[in-house]
Amino acid sequence: MDDLLAEFIAETREMLGTIAGEIVAWEADPTDRKRLDAVFRFVHTVKGSCGFLDLTHLQRVSHEAENALSDLRDGKREPTPQLVGAILAIIDRIGDMADALERGEEIDESLDDPLIAALDSEASESEPIVPAQSGSELRNPARSIRVPLELLDRLMGGVSDLVLARNELSRQLRRAQSDDQVETAFDRMSVCVAEMRDAITWARMQRIESLFAALPRLVRDLSAELGKSVTLEIDGADVELDREMIEMLRDPLTHIVRNALDHGIEDPDRRRELGKPKDGALRIGARQSGNRIQITIADDGHGIDPQRLKERAVESGAITADGARAMGDSELLELIFQPGLSTADAVSAISGRGVGMDIVRSNVERIGGTIEVESEPGRGTTLSLLVPLTLTIIPALVFGVGAGRYAIPRASIEEIVSLKKDRARLETIGGTDIAIVRDRRLPVVRLATIFGGDAQQENPADEHHLVIVRSSRRERFAIMVSAVFDHEELVVKPAAPCIMGTGVYAGTALPDNGMPLLLLDIAGLASVAGLRLSMASQPGEAKADSEVGRTRPDALTFEDLDGRRRVVRMGLIERIIDADVATIGERAGILRLVKDGETIPVVASGPLPESGVVRLLRLSDGKVAIAYAIASGTADVAPLPDDFEPAARPGRVAGVTVQAGEAVELLDAHYLFAEFAGVAKPEAGKPRCLVVGGDDLWRHELLAPLIELAGYDVTFDETADAAVVIDASDADAISTENRGAVVRLTADPSPGQGKLYRYDRTAIVDALHKARGRKARG
Repeated sequence: MDDLLAEFIAETREMLGTIAGEIVAWEADPTDRKRLDAVFRFVHTVKGSCGFLDLTHLQRVSHEAENALSDLRDGKREPTPQLVGAILAIIDRIGDMADALERGEEIDESLDDPLIAALDSEASESEPIVPAQSGSELRNPARSIRVPLELLDRLMGGVSDLVLARNELSRQLRRAQSDDQVETAFDRMSVCVAEMRDAITWARMQRIESLFAALPRLVRDLSAELGKSVTLEIDGADVELDREMIEMLRDPLTHIVRNALDHGIEDPDRRRELGKPKDGALRIGARQSGNRIQITIADDGHGIDPQRLKERAVESGAITADGARAMGDSELLELIFQPGLSTADAVSAISGRGVGMDIVRSNVERIGGTIEVESEPGRGTTLSLLVPLTLTIIPALVFGVGAGRYAIPRASIEEIVSLKKDRARLETIGGTDIAIVRDRRLPVVRLATIFGGDAQQENPADEHHLVIVRSSRRERFAIMVSAVFDHEELVVKPAAPCIMGTGVYAGTALPDNGMPLLLLDIAGLASVAGLRLSMASQPGEAKADSEVGRTRPDALTFEDLDGRRRVVRMGLIERIIDADVATIGERAGILRLVKDGETIPVVASGPLPESGVVRLLRLSDGKVAIAYAIASGTADVAPLPDDFEPAARPGRVAGVTVQAGEAVELLDAHYLFAEFAGVAKPEAGKPRCLVVGGDDLWRHELLAPLIELAGYDVTFDETADAAVVIDASDADAISTENRGAVVRLTADPSPGQGKLYRYDRTAIVDALHKARGRKARG
């Protein structure tokens, strides 16, 4: 019985997450029978389960709500706002009772009678709506599905350890020079491990709908409380996100929505004066961009006045008057994230105390995300949150400080600069280290000092680097590191409480080499170092950037296998792979990498090492993936230079520039992908080709593979729809009356009669494409 009760509580909470939104949508359109039926089924299900579990209190209130909903379905009652509010209160009561059952607390029956009385037809017209116990707060759903999330975490940890064991086994096999059968078995095991890791990762994923589901109720309640009329539009609810990420985004999203409704969207009278529709609009959307999720919250309110924000910031002491005069509008908007700063004229119960947006940004950055704001006075405000898909696996840069190894989320890194190559210089101003990078001054954090070491004891002959990071759009600083090792996708786990309590670390990770390391918290690191990040950049620099009106894309500069320095746009790089040379070989006429159950074309500008590991850039244009082999060593991330001289002829190199006294060549991505587009996997939704006539062996074993390599799905079913038809017989096997796109083949090698020789590969493929084009135009 205890197991059944736990299952009932979990299922009730899951249904509660979506049912409040269905009610609000139904209230807006009382004729929507589908949503009314959904609400009725929920209450009916709860009542039935209560009867089986002998939960008399819960059964009573759900039974009364079911009766009211039944009358609405039968047309005996009208869905008035009072009645809908009473039903909402009953549903909130069901949630409160479920919480009490889980905690083993007594249920207060005295709260039930007013709720049931509010459902009475006469009372609902005259008495105020019974306030919901949960009000407009977002209810947290159960942190379990069919298995606890903690078990999934343990499974993920176990698979991560299995990956490390697999890598160690791979090293041992290379030393032992095992035979082909052992290698084949090991490759099969590697594929299984990779599939298991992906499966457990996706088991943690949940549709973001569970985060958005309570927003209609939240907007409805707050609008009523503020005397405003607001319509809510939600898009992208089917996007999937790590369950833990969803939980950590609830509070930031709630606060942003509250702000938008309270002092973003105007009241109806003011909107009429401004010529706007009386109903304000709040739009919330989510979409996946690579391995990150972008959530946007946009309103059509009065927006944020940068000049007013500047005045408040100067009054509060957040910035100086001289500093404010040099700031552009985009920089002024960033001031909303300053603690204690608000543009609200009066403090309300909802918002306006200047407490919150700084916490929102801290919470978003704590999970490896960023938040940006755009606003147009009189037109509205848009906040954009960019967060990783999962907290479990984070792309990161691994670097060294002394004998220790650490990592930083890759999303926070703006640039890597080598001090040894004179690409930056250090100064000390007022006891503070300052880095000057291309005439930009940035505060420097020496990790050796923060971690308890003595920076003065470091060997100046060591190669040092500056990793320039950002914790928001403008807040940049440089971290001094001894060595830069690699970019990896790390499985991150929480560290011990005493470590996490320092505020510097975001967790621990165990990379593929088996050496444990700590992941740094960028915002926490800046706080411990005592940096005033908003004042880090020189005033003139930001103004110049705003006058230019554009930003240069980031690029990765590396040493190629032929010894030349080359650069490629960061947007094309999916990840950096360290692969065993044994997994690369000539297959089907070109070099290919076999990894994780797939083959990828490999580009190499020089000879690959005979043994060991080779570093590869996995490049993608969204459909085609190729692996570009590079030399091991330091790779710098920096803005793409502007002044490339074009190459003399088309090829893999698009142009050349001079950077820090060295010639740097830009890869021509368009040429690279065009070069390998023919060997890439064809995209989904291929056109269909119907094959009729001819002997079975020839058309199945010889002709069909040729057509599939040309990018078609082959069918032999004459009733199927097809983009083009091949008549593979010497005699005409089909009529052309209803078949406009037909290619006819013959076994006779001499041309004639409008037929193609069955072994003329090029002519058959060309005829297929031409016939398909005629069919599309016809």
